[in-house]
Amino acid sequence: MKNFIFDFYGTLADIRTDENDEKFRKRMAKYFGCADFWKRYVSLCKEQETGEEYCEIDLLKVFEQLSPDNSAQAAKYFRDKSRSKLKLYAGARAMLKKLRKGGARLFILSNAQACFTVEELKKLKITQYFDGIELSSDFGKKKPSPQFFGHIVDKYSLDKTQTIYIGNDFCTDILGAKAAGLNSAYIKSNLSPKADSLGQALAVCGFATDNFNQLVKYLLSL
Repeated sequence: MKNFIFDFYGTLADIRTDENDEKFRKRMAKYFGCADFWKRYVSLCKEQETGEEYCEIDLLKVFEQLSPDNSAQAAKYFRDKSRSKLKLYAGARAMLKKLRKGGARLFILSNAQACFTVEELKKLKITQYFDGIELSSDFGKKKPSPQFFGHIVDKYSLDKTQTIYIGNDFCTDILGAKAAGLNSAYIKSNLSPKADSLGQALAVCGFATDNFNQLVKYLLSL
């Protein structure tokens, strides 16, 4: 296999955020100088929605309205204060290194906000392993959008027969990849939807496991 496209959160990285925490919301209200901050934030998010299928908004545009003179820093502060955990799954870095050493091209295709995720990729020090990183907030549509999957295939001239998508969400990752004509592998992680099962994944994709070491072994064998 020449091309490996990874989902990010729940597949390569474990993360925990809580935007519903009362202390977090009070802190945001103070930072943005807005007593009804959360109501304003939700309203601005809804204004960005187009109504199109699989629409993905760009949260940076929301922060540009909340903090016109310092939107990028405001977005970073928001994310930093809502996040309590961010780390790679054990074995992820070594896997990426081995795949690269073997001559594979690596990519990320993820439902994510660039104003959050670019910084988190840097924190984890893994950007150097990837030939391309495509995030839904930049594209305007999210998985399982066939257009989003097709975008990365077209942009990097990927041969679908030599490409596999790896993700932890059956509906968005596995069914999305299948609809786009891509082979896939499924990892049931701590961030996978509770309704997901290995059985349903195996009926659709080439490999499914709830053990990251087994996933690594499988990908390295391709």
